[in-house]
Amino acid sequence: MTDWIRGDRFLLSLLKSRYGGNEDEALRAAVLDTTWFVAPEVVAQTEGLPVVNAIRLTSGERKNAPNADGTFVSDNFPPHYAFCSAIAERRDPKSTELCHIYGGRGEAREAFLYTNLANLCLMPACLAKLSSASYRVEALLKECSYVLYGFDPFRDTSRAKVTVRRDEIRCATAPKALLGRVLSDKREKRFHAAKCCGYLFDDRGRIARDDPWVRAMLGKQACAITLRSRSA
Repeated sequence: MTDWIRGDRFLLSLLKSRYGGNEDEALRAAVLDTTWFVAPEVVAQTEGLPVVNAIRLTSGERKNAPNADGTFVSDNFPPHYAFCSAIAERRDPKSTELCHIYGGRGEAREAFLYTNLANLCLMPACLAKLSSASYRVEALLKECSYVLYGFDPFRDTSRAKVTVRRDEIRCATAPKALLGRVLSDKREKRFHAAKCCGYLFDDRGRIARDDPWVRAMLGKQACAITLRSRSA
């Protein structure tokens, strides 16, 4: 039987020397120690809804433009912009990566999840790939989001199975201003184009409940999300 050439052995050995325990315990400790989430009080300002009507770019689509359905299509710019606007700290792009907690099974093509702050975290670049490649890391991140925000879009998280405590989870500092106001002061052209496709806040920085797209997202929130890629 042919052996696997694995790229994670060196990393796991370093984590074991740093945190102790077996590989799973060391990896869990490292993820909790180095992963950053948006503060719950900031996510609460979104009421668990996405910031803009955007999804991840796929083959054949025009980048940073609406698709045929009127949804903004981009790379990781919209969620990155929303996340960085929701924290007071500055992100080092060379050593960190923005990760989707639900994102490795086609969820990034779902507008409810793509720019939802409860679905985003910032990880060291050396660990970021594990957010989708490691079932244990993926499950741990989902637990963190559930503990912080009650985020459970597929209704598949049981509180009885949650092992992480609130005091184990790192949260970034909340901006001094409300998120709606912070975003309204931004003048980035790509983000403005995304907002034109559907935007959570009104001109006063409050949730635009009368907006058709926001109403659609409220409907999504009220029921478990179903994705073809997940049910296949």
